[in-house]
Amino acid sequence: MTDADVPGAERRLFLSLPGEWALSRAIPGIGTVTGVASFRELRPDLLLYREDGRLELDSGQSHDTHREYHYLLEDSQIRVCFVEPPQFGRTMHTLRLDGDEATDEHLCDKDLYTGRYRFSGPDRFTIEMRVRGPKKDYSMHTTYDRVPS
Repeated sequence: MTDADVPGAERRLFLSLPGEWALSRAIPGIGTVTGVASFRELRPDLLLYREDGRLELDSGQSHDTHREYHYLLEDSQIRVCFVEPPQFGRTMHTLRLDGDEATDEHLCDKDLYTGRYRFSGPDRFTIEMRVRGPKKDYSMHTTYDRVPS
């Protein structure tokens, strides 16, 4: 066995993601989202992430919601990339694990998106997103629990 045959932490994480996940998102002062997220393999090094959910606003209104990203495995990192134009292929966050978590920042115009990804085991992970800018100031906490197959 060579060093190339030994998967790194990022590779092990990437290989553990495919499947369906129940998601629960809290957006303090705004509302909540519940739904399902899935990771589907497009290539051995590329996953399509898609979430579909229901946004329940604190005002009482509700809306269907969805979002998509590509998760691209590269050497010792996973790039989370935008799927929709005009941002297609642009990196949102780059995940380099430090223990069981990764943190990265993305500047979108004048808004800073700071993401903290925590992988507490094979069947649960969380993402905390803090968004600050001249027109934005909010946080989101999302918990993902694997849906048994």
